[in-house]
Amino acid sequence: MPAVTTEKSGAGTTLTGAAVLFVLLRLLAVSGYDWHTTFALLHTLDLEDAPGLFLGTFMADRRISTVLLILTVPLAAFYAAATRSRTAPLVVTVLIAFLVAHVLTYHQWWVPALAVVLALAVAVVAARRRNDEPGPAKFVLHRIGWIVGGMALIVAAVVSTPWVPREHIETTSGPIEAYVVETSPGFLKVLVADNQEFRILRDDEVRSRVELTDH
Repeated sequence: MPAVTTEKSGAGTTLTGAAVLFVLLRLLAVSGYDWHTTFALLHTLDLEDAPGLFLGTFMADRRISTVLLILTVPLAAFYAAATRSRTAPLVVTVLIAFLVAHVLTYHQWWVPALAVVLALAVAVVAARRRNDEPGPAKFVLHRIGWIVGGMALIVAAVVSTPWVPREHIETTSGPIEAYVVETSPGFLKVLVADNQEFRILRDDEVRSRVELTDH
């Protein structure tokens, strides 16, 4: 019993550390790895923002979401078929829902086709190996947690698009395109799209806001 408790505690510590590293990498990537901007963005986040930050990271850039869906849908389906995990079917369902929404939004019909091709390739490789023979399929299966975690951290470190929609904001000093990272009473905290400058706008400076859907 103590060993099980220790193992669960270690897994929880690893997940917590990975989550903190993910958030830190996102802040650095979004700020252009500028220390002062990262520090300013840090104070716009709350604990309840974590799910939105995580999901927004993968939805913010169409190119990133395309690649990730092509890779993760077959990977999750393979894991669900090869294991008895109770959560795997739910994960596959959620990813398929994301895939459908992505295709309907961007009309990239080749995305599910590539995902199916990749899934079939993994299935063929797995079928040609004996159960006791090591191979790429078993390597992926036994290390799927580390693979998914590594992919998430890489995305966090390289995607400079923030986790909120881009907006066209008309101000008293002229128009800007920016990401609103926090809305406070009387103020907007924004990250300017062109130069990743962190700005605080008063409400009386903002004339209008229009969300830009192309991202």
